[in-house]
Amino acid sequence: MKISNLIIIFIICPSLVIAGDYSIQMEPIVSTTSGRLIGQKTLINNNDEIYQFFGVPYAQPPIGVNRFERPKELLANASERLLMAKQLKPTCMQMKHLAKAINPLLDLDQIHNISEDCLYLNIYVPAVEQQDSPLPVMVWLPGEGYDFADARQFDGTYLASIGKVIVVTVQYRVGIFGFLKNNAGLWDQLAALKWINQNIANFGGNPNDVTVFGRFSGSMSISILLSSQHIIDYPVTLFNRAILMSGIAVGNWVFDDKHDDKIQQVIESQGCNDIECLKMLPAKQILDKSGHGWKPFIDNDFIVDEPLNALRKGKFSKHVESIMLGTNQYEGSLCLLKHLAMDESFYGQLIRNNISDNEFERIIREDLQMFYGDDFHFDNYKADIITNRDNYMQFCSELLIESHMREYDAILQRIYYSKNYRLHNIFKYKVDYKPSFSIAPEFINSSIHGDDVLLAFGLAFKNPFISNMNDKQISKRMIQLFSQFTLDGSLPESMGSDRYIEIKVESKLSSNHNNCQQWKANAILVIVFAVIAIIFIAMLIALSRTLIMESFVGQNKYKKTCQQIKQLMQQQQQPQPQQQQC
Repeated sequence: MKISNLIIIFIICPSLVIAGDYSIQMEPIVSTTSGRLIGQKTLINNNDEIYQFFGVPYAQPPIGVNRFERPKELLANASERLLMAKQLKPTCMQMKHLAKAINPLLDLDQIHNISEDCLYLNIYVPAVEQQDSPLPVMVWLPGEGYDFADARQFDGTYLASIGKVIVVTVQYRVGIFGFLKNNAGLWDQLAALKWINQNIANFGGNPNDVTVFGRFSGSMSISILLSSQHIIDYPVTLFNRAILMSGIAVGNWVFDDKHDDKIQQVIESQGCNDIECLKMLPAKQILDKSGHGWKPFIDNDFIVDEPLNALRKGKFSKHVESIMLGTNQYEGSLCLLKHLAMDESFYGQLIRNNISDNEFERIIREDLQMFYGDDFHFDNYKADIITNRDNYMQFCSELLIESHMREYDAILQRIYYSKNYRLHNIFKYKVDYKPSFSIAPEFINSSIHGDDVLLAFGLAFKNPFISNMNDKQISKRMIQLFSQFTLDGSLPESMGSDRYIEIKVESKLSSNHNNCQQWKANAILVIVFAVIAIIFIAMLIALSRTLIMESFVGQNKYKKTCQQIKQLMQQQQQPQPQQQQC
């Protein structure tokens, strides 16, 4: 990037090496509403330059009287301070860290490094020479269920460097601290988007070219944002593109229909009479007694209706131009990961297909009740067909991910043809490739829930010793797919123009468009070769006939010559030579 565009100053310092693959060279300083941020300039493989800014506050700490409340804007004089932005901040309060269940390579060994003071961003800016225009921006909303989310797991360095985009990862409140009241965790996300809109230009980014993307509950949050009146009515464009990866907010497993009862239970368990009393208690005490299952609820403010229902009623952001929906081949692995996180021994039985029919019925009953609520009548569902791990995977995939992604896509198609919206591109991708670093059990031969995220963030490049060339090729193509979409809402030329993209190693990258073109090309080649073969055969037949005729004529001439010699010799009364066999 052009240094002048960044409003940046460098302070030369001794080179440092961190994490084995980074070489820190200089200290960039950027002015923001949060203060003057001192970041770090990093070299990747001693070649590409990246500017990193860690732990950038986007709101006041949600502590004390601010606990459980909507995020408060930073004080006006915050911009005057000088902040070191070189270290990741603690993750928000959460019961159990799921990094190892998603992938051990994401575990930062900071399981207990949690804090209420957690509303921070991490910003990754590629150094681009001769930058003629501001860079597009990608905003990552993490989340593996609304009890767990940690932006620190996802290093945006390689996505930013290879894709030539600015990557911002967002920390937001989860669990009881994010969803006891006001859907505070969603308000955190909105506050982060507002901060990015106000400040990203100082990093060389384009505030009018922002793509928000997320996986699972991060993706669910995006589906909520797209239909929230607070986004629809906002006077400026906070994001104009979105990538939803493996998740649409729908059903009881996302929305809490008994929220008031749960609040009362927590208040009583803590010996309090109201929420104000909870604000006075130690955060760890509240966390330990809060349990799991905290999630968004219909508050008739941020959320008026579930996204699918809101979408059917035409509630959709008029700022958004392009949408991409993505899944993996085996999304049903989400259920396996849940059991891995909660009970490793049971997970082992499951992947070995060593579960009895009764045990299968029990876990399926739990999954259905998790999704549909306690009032679901399990006996109405024919569970007897789900008797092995493969059927269970397919069942989970449809129940939790695939069916809702398809329905969301179908409703988006109606909006696409409406003149009341700016939406003009809707793409879908599916990854059908198992990375060498995937934690999928052996019986799964393709991508599982979350593998597309690891590929898109360039984990294959960050950890070269655990990846192979196929990993890097697919990862690079995922990054190209995302970065081109972020740039202008289109696809890379190599992927064709059809809206469905299938990503697999056999054909590197294929789409219906590419397959169709390949079929056409193959058909033309077959026809050409067939014509050539026919001509060649005809020529051979003609040549053979000519040779046969010439041979026949030659034999007749030879016989006639022999007879003439015999007659001549008899006339001269000379001894007749030995008869030649004609």
